[in-house]
Amino acid sequence: MSQSDFIRLSGWGMIGAAIFLLLTFTPATQAIPFFLVINLLITLGLVGLYMRYGERAGNVAKVALGVGIFGGITSVVTFFLMTTGIENGRIMMNLAMAMMFGGLFVFGLIAQAVKPMPRGNWLPALAGFWWVFLVVSAYVIPPTTRQNVPDWASYSIFLLMAIFLALLGYVLQADARHTRALITNG
Repeated sequence: MSQSDFIRLSGWGMIGAAIFLLLTFTPATQAIPFFLVINLLITLGLVGLYMRYGERAGNVAKVALGVGIFGGITSVVTFFLMTTGIENGRIMMNLAMAMMFGGLFVFGLIAQAVKPMPRGNWLPALAGFWWVFLVVSAYVIPPTTRQNVPDWASYSIFLLMAIFLALLGYVLQADARHTRALITNG
């Protein structure tokens, strides 16, 4: 598989992650390990971002994406540990996902200044930003207010994350296709 094909596949991975993110609210969630698939696909997308835009974005952006990739790999490992019944497995997986989305967010902030992508340099920051709200709504609000966050708020956050992940995946796969066409015709 060529680098261009892999980058294109990673863009489709981000789009797939967005779809699976929305499916987490379906009744079949217990039967299908959606978060495992989501974490794998977003990690694939982060590797594609690193390969395609890492050099142009600079060393700090590469480190941010590296942290995101590490968080994605760690979230997959903690998912399997969680299935073995490890204590606090869900919290560990959420923290690993925070690393994954945090790396994406920091890359997005850097991309705003450096403009390594042909368009949509704001997408990584917006795709990674929303995880903070999920963590706060799960671990901070219920203990302090003794009330759960309304379902509509969680649905809205997941919807926003899915939209920005899908758009980011589109930019990544379309840019890889465009680059491949330039190389082929050039």
